[in-house]
Amino acid sequence: MIFAFGRKTGQATLNLASSPGYVAAVQLASRVYRDRPRLQFAQVLASTQKTSERLDLAMRQSRLKRLPLRILLEPSEYQFLQTEFPAVPAEELKTAIRWQVKDMLRLPMPDMTLDIAPPVELEHGMRRPQGYVVAASNQLILERMQQFRAYNAEVEVIDIAEMAQRNLADLLEEPGRGTAILSVSNNGCLLTASRDGALYFTRSFDLSLSSLSAVESARREQFDRIILELQRSIDVLEHQFSALAISSLWLAPFSYADELLSQLIENLYLPVRLVVLETLFDCSACPLPAHPDHQAAIFHALGLALRNAERAP
Repeated sequence: MIFAFGRKTGQATLNLASSPGYVAAVQLASRVYRDRPRLQFAQVLASTQKTSERLDLAMRQSRLKRLPLRILLEPSEYQFLQTEFPAVPAEELKTAIRWQVKDMLRLPMPDMTLDIAPPVELEHGMRRPQGYVVAASNQLILERMQQFRAYNAEVEVIDIAEMAQRNLADLLEEPGRGTAILSVSNNGCLLTASRDGALYFTRSFDLSLSSLSAVESARREQFDRIILELQRSIDVLEHQFSALAISSLWLAPFSYADELLSQLIENLYLPVRLVVLETLFDCSACPLPAHPDHQAAIFHALGLALRNAERAP
């Protein structure tokens, strides 16, 4: 659980995700689904305001009140740290981790809220010796918690893109195989690899949708650099995480995704596929935005909405 607060009400949750230039809001019709999760509300708004004001704009424009909220932090608002997990009982792990990462934090430990990504469980009740820790300032968490009181809305969860992307991977996963996703948005470029709901690997690249050149030749050079880093990351996955058995690399929608896709197919031995959101979600009651930049902006909001979603038997 990443920064979970309060109690679960069972109500449909409104999920908000902000990125420079955009804010997205998503609501699913139900936590439980049979074929595909059904969208009840999906909205992307353009905004050059600061993050808190973008989130407030999304709340106002949704016209939805008295709902539990989930908020996705922007990458600059938290630290995502990899560290050794000490061999202590599960109930003592978070306390032990705090002291282990204290010198890696941007602020003094008392000023930070920490949580751990669910550890990868191995055989015989063992867990993988390395894992991920999320840290955000107490002040920021408090601000997000208090921001929506005017709407009589309670923040149930504050989450991060890495975990939202893992949630989306669950919809793409082949039985017995791992799934890798690469996303590009105004928040940056993120690679994740997961299996059976566990996040094994994540890496961010120095590229964002807003930084992509409008000139095709220059854009190709940017993609060439990303592909080189992807090749190195895939080598790591193959040699250090062989049990993952990655089946495909999925590329999330964004402008120029087709260009990058063709280059990835040429340069990676791993099969590469484009994520088509309309095949993952039932959009009969609420269409997704058609513009690829808007789909990039809403991508992680959709993943946040999948938190705790369950497929019916």
